[in-house]
Amino acid sequence: MMNWEAIAAIAETVGTIGVLVTLVYLSIQMRIANKQRETEALRTNWDGINRFCEILAESTDRASIVIRGRESLDDLTSEEHLVFEFLHIRILNSIELWYMQLMETSPPGEYRDQQLENIEGVIVYMFNYKGALEIWDAVKHTFVPIQELFDNAISDAQAK
Repeated sequence: MMNWEAIAAIAETVGTIGVLVTLVYLSIQMRIANKQRETEALRTNWDGINRFCEILAESTDRASIVIRGRESLDDLTSEEHLVFEFLHIRILNSIELWYMQLMETSPPGEYRDQQLENIEGVIVYMFNYKGALEIWDAVKHTFVPIQELFDNAISDAQAK
């Protein structure tokens, strides 16, 4: 027959195993939730960038403004300049949101590095033009979180 000390020891061991299983389960659930949060943040940011592209695709007039404005803001009327500026501020807002969500929700590692490269690619694709860079120079003081990333991406692209 077992004594009470042996029963207590077995119960303590079973309790410890239960706690460990619970901790492993919670750890797995946290990883899944973090991945879902990363995916949702990325989807939100791409929705903003896709909306920008839709705005251009919906109107040949807007597309013409962007094409001409990229080369020189001097080629735009006052109204067109405003449209060009606001379109680029909109994409800057999306880029900054993407960057801030990435830095707040993703730990350092391969995923974060890949997303930073993607952000740099969007910056270069959208802003490596004379007119777009003039807009950036005028508003960059309001985009402090992405200033260094933006300037480095453009500088690297122009050095190639």
